Amino acid sequence: MLLDLFSRKIIAYGISSKNSTYLIISTFKRAFKERGNPQKLTLHSDQDAQYISKALRKLLRINKVVQSFSKLGSPYDNVVAEAFFASIKKEELYRIIYKSERQFCESVDNCTRFYNTERPHSTLNYKIPDKFELLYEEKKVNAI
Repeated sequence: MLLDLFSRKIIAYGISSKNSTYLIISTFKRAFKERGNPQKLTLHSDQDAQYISKALRKLLRINKVVQSFSKLGSPYDNVVAEAFFASIKKEELYRIIYKSERQFCESVDNCTRFYNTERPHSTLNYKIPDKFELLYEEKKVNAI
């Protein structure tokens, strides 16, 4: 899952039975494209093997993305993402016994959509991520 720290919006995520470098790279590519290949981007993650892989580091270098890591054993550096995962597990995923992988994926899709389009965040003055980004873009246009 790639989350924009500015707006708290989930930009892209992938679901797999195993956390692999391929999963991270494909998710990053979707997010990077979704955001229009942004400049001056920092990707923050923990130090798991898939995040320090040569393939991911090469992709980030090609796209001029700075890579930032949490300190070993410190979940506090990644608190926004950790809070999202705690919420989605508590509010949805641990409450349902999924009968299929498809049902699980649909549930994650629904949670993500809700998070981006309906759930207010105190960090954003109780605005939802989509609305927060829209207001930011409107301010930029009006400032011109």
